[in-house]
Amino acid sequence: MAGRTGRATVFFDIDGTLGWNDPACPEALPEWERGLSPGPSPAVARAIRSLVARGNLAFLCTGRSPHDVHPALRELPFSGMVALSGAYVTLGGEVLRDRPMPGPLVRAADRALARAGFGMVLECVGGKAEVRGGALGPAAAGGALGLDEALAQAGGNEVYKLVLPTAAADLLLADPALGPELAASALELGNSEVGLAGNTKREGVAAVLGRLGERVGETFAFGDSENDLPLFSSVDVRVAMGNATPAVKKRADVVCGSVTDDGVATALARLALA
Repeated sequence: MAGRTGRATVFFDIDGTLGWNDPACPEALPEWERGLSPGPSPAVARAIRSLVARGNLAFLCTGRSPHDVHPALRELPFSGMVALSGAYVTLGGEVLRDRPMPGPLVRAADRALARAGFGMVLECVGGKAEVRGGALGPAAAGGALGLDEALAQAGGNEVYKLVLPTAAADLLLADPALGPELAASALELGNSEVGLAGNTKREGVAAVLGRLGERVGETFAFGDSENDLPLFSSVDVRVAMGNATPAVKKRADVVCGSVTDDGVATALARLALA
């Protein structure tokens, strides 16, 4: 594909795409890195810098909060971020989309989960906190926080996403009063994320593309998991990691190397983008 001309706008998932940490072994990381996103390898970092140096635009596109993005990613020349699965979107210093879960909805979900004996993790722009032991639930809670204390710890009163056991997510979505307002995506280790219906990577990318207008050029997306399928539906060229799920690979135009083999770097070179 050598010889590609014109600007490209490229969206990158983080976990399993730009980097990977084993969620089952947090103790393998230094304490300061636990809870943060993975950082990029040196080869991937060089490729991102080369991509932007050639006049292209790069964006992070993640389910994570901005607060949890690794410093090594923050140092790279990304133009902005689609964060919290599309609920919070930035371009430069401008916030393009800010759509938290309404407070009454969060409280109603908390009551339903408490009755069923589930905990949850609150994800906010400024941080996150565990309610009743988080995704592990009350059995792991010890002196676990209630909702109000967790909100204070998370750095604000606006919640954008919940992380909880998949059984708890299914409970919320089956509730006739709550389910129509919510959407869920499966994560690793038997957990799911739950957010406001209409908050997906698709809506977040649409906010970016709408603001860029004619500056967009050809659009690309890199991803590995099923919460990247809305992202794939928003771009011209879809790149699945070698470690991607079968559903993601099926939707891809290109399947590259795995995250552990610097697949992003080799694919950007193959696509004549870096």
